[in-house]
Amino acid sequence: MDELDLSDPRVVGDPVCAYAHARESGPLARLGAPGMPPIWAVTRHDEARAMLSDPRFVITSGSFMRPPGLPDEYQPYLRTMSEMDGPEHSRLRRLVAPSFTPRRAADFRPRIQAIVDSLLDNLTGEVDLLETFARPLPIEVICELVGIPESDRPRWRSCGAAIAAGIGTDFFEAIPGIVDGAKAAVALRRAEPADDLLTDLIRQLDDGDRLDDTELVTMIWLLVLAGQTPTNFIANAVEALLTHPDQWALLRENPSLMPGAVEELMRWCTPQLLTVPRFPTEDVEISGTLVRKGEPTSAAIVSVNRDASAFSDPDRLDVTRPVTARGQLGFSHGPHYCLGASFARVETEIALTTLISRFPRLALGVAAADLVRAADGGTWRLAALPVMFG
Repeated sequence: MDELDLSDPRVVGDPVCAYAHARESGPLARLGAPGMPPIWAVTRHDEARAMLSDPRFVITSGSFMRPPGLPDEYQPYLRTMSEMDGPEHSRLRRLVAPSFTPRRAADFRPRIQAIVDSLLDNLTGEVDLLETFARPLPIEVICELVGIPESDRPRWRSCGAAIAAGIGTDFFEAIPGIVDGAKAAVALRRAEPADDLLTDLIRQLDDGDRLDDTELVTMIWLLVLAGQTPTNFIANAVEALLTHPDQWALLRENPSLMPGAVEELMRWCTPQLLTVPRFPTEDVEISGTLVRKGEPTSAAIVSVNRDASAFSDPDRLDVTRPVTARGQLGFSHGPHYCLGASFARVETEIALTTLISRFPRLALGVAAADLVRAADGGTWRLAALPVMFG
């Protein structure tokens, strides 16, 4: 069984290779880093799907870090449904799921397209596509979905950029701004309903039950937090396509391939290397290895999405790869499957399709080997994405 040090530059710099060795050694690996307890990582596809859907593996408050020094008044809004399991999680999921269906995401396509176009309209020459496009896009979409007034959007953009940049001082300082803005948005939509996601959530009723104001604000915070995924995914996907010009050309010639391409890109360059840790409520055996009660366990998405038992020629990027039931796990699996996956897919499809159609000669601004990634053992993300608009 392999043991991986998440602070090791070889693991951080090339997680695909590091986890491939671990996967070859067995379906479980041990992860560690200075200052953190060891974590089990499930490295193979079928075992990961089984663990993520096993009710004995639960998410708790111990699965997440709390920002230091945050005033007590903001703490209740940080406990999202992602931290809940059992009946509490099921109740919230049942109430909010109708607002996050593929059909509802499709309804918002024109509004997302308008945002994508506006962000790209003034880009020319050499720019950092992460800073100018991939990072601001999710918070702009969230503002549209939630119905944030235009006068309040500069503050949301500033806070959203800090959240999308990842954990740090700016991230923690942005939380009050998002929470206060979400409270104001809930109050506005209660008084003035509109055609947006927040109005859907306010109106949603299930057997007499509905979301209260704290739950609505918490849901908005979850949307903002989840916006890190499309930010990093879009940047990763653009890099992948620019370094695989044959795949870029296929999508330019046949845009109808894009929905399947998004699945393939999520498989091939997922930004989320590991799922949120689960804790077994009893001793559980995984492929002959005993995981003791309470030992944190994660699925190594970067590994399971390259498992040859689930994907043929898994290290090859192929935007024509058929989408199967045993698909990629970039949006997780089981009860905690990503609630906003449909919106993330649509957002990414529109972003990539528009880039390719409007700027077919887009190119990296530096050699691929010179691109810099953040030193993050849990997320595969670029520090910058310099490109040249042809």
